[in-house]
Amino acid sequence: MKIYELAKEVNPYVVEMRRYFHEHPELSNQEDKTIERIGQELAGMGIEYEVVPHGGIVAILEGKTSGKGKTVLLRADCDALPVQETKENLAGPRVCCSKVDGVMHACGHDGHTAMLLGAAKILKEHLDEVHGRIILFFERAEENGGGIPQMLAYMDEKGLKPDTVWGIHLYAGLESGKMGLLDGGTMASVFGFNVTIHGKGGHGSRPDQANSPIDCFVAIYNALEAARLTKITPFQPLTVSVGLLQAGAVGNVIPNDLTFAGTARFYDRDLVGMPFRNYFFQMVEGIAAAYGCTVSYNSITEPAFAVSNDPECAAFARKVIGEELGNDVIAFPEPWMASESFSQLQKLWPGVFALLGINNPEKGTGAAHHNEYFDLDEDVFKLGVAGAVTYALRFLDGDVDTSSRQWKGSVRDLFTELGIKPEVIDSYYKAIHE
Repeated sequence: MKIYELAKEVNPYVVEMRRYFHEHPELSNQEDKTIERIGQELAGMGIEYEVVPHGGIVAILEGKTSGKGKTVLLRADCDALPVQETKENLAGPRVCCSKVDGVMHACGHDGHTAMLLGAAKILKEHLDEVHGRIILFFERAEENGGGIPQMLAYMDEKGLKPDTVWGIHLYAGLESGKMGLLDGGTMASVFGFNVTIHGKGGHGSRPDQANSPIDCFVAIYNALEAARLTKITPFQPLTVSVGLLQAGAVGNVIPNDLTFAGTARFYDRDLVGMPFRNYFFQMVEGIAAAYGCTVSYNSITEPAFAVSNDPECAAFARKVIGEELGNDVIAFPEPWMASESFSQLQKLWPGVFALLGINNPEKGTGAAHHNEYFDLDEDVFKLGVAGAVTYALRFLDGDVDTSSRQWKGSVRDLFTELGIKPEVIDSYYKAIHE
């Protein structure tokens, strides 16, 4: 089976699908038409699927033989972002543009979904080459983590336990045609915060008669910046940023309240994530008290897991994909400090998250993710399709045994590890029956 040749043949279909999804983007938790179209495409291929309420779509391909009895999960995400797209990328006019004002596929999820549909098409047409089971996993709401809980609850209820998981991210930080297949940390973990400081407002001429939440925030911000040097081991990376700041309406009035939100990114949850999280609460509340203010937490994203490739699976992926596509395709980029819900899949089941380069200056596809100029190099899709199909088929036939490295607890235990309350966990399981 010449997988790369088949990927080339299916590439026009993949491009067509990518352009459809790009022109019709939907925000996280609102991907109803996207999910409907994915279902239509799968049905057209003769693939049965189930829509997971609030989660996405799961489809199962059973091979003509069970082979060694293994299961491989192939995953794609499908949500867009609240970004107003430009009509041009970094080099000129785009090949396709969003038709939805203020919404854009600015992270490549349109390409991820299209590539998985292309892989599904190849696999369905060659079931005699599938010696085991393949799960197709289309995830809603990756950007805010709103889809993965329901998807995992569904997997748990159905007793679906893959031996390995495969995901891919189109990546502007790597040149087109290169596929990053790293051992270990590939994308960072995240701790998110949205906090309101409650002070005492007043006239701008008499700050002595007010408790300014702005002054309080400045002290908090400086403490956040200092944390990287004074509170966390220097041998582990940590980035902290505040991306939202709201306070006041005019220059001569000290406001009552200030809201700030941001994230911390790291790779080691135990050495960095949890210590930073604990410091954050102590520091924020201590400084607020010192400034005569109080705080309320609008939302907190507890420290998650990093995307970390299983070394044996990654080595296997480099070997088989190198044999299929050529070793010159394989790359070793620096780990990416962005975060991904795929980390929860990898925490349960060992696997690989590939970074597929799309940076092509001639085509103008090098803009950063979540940027209005972001665009995809469609020529690399065939590499992504071939990579997924190659890894799946060769893993089913191969000798990699991940059983000793799988999560020992239940899916509910994983949610508990993430700091999710029992009643919220129960809501995930209830949601999939709505």
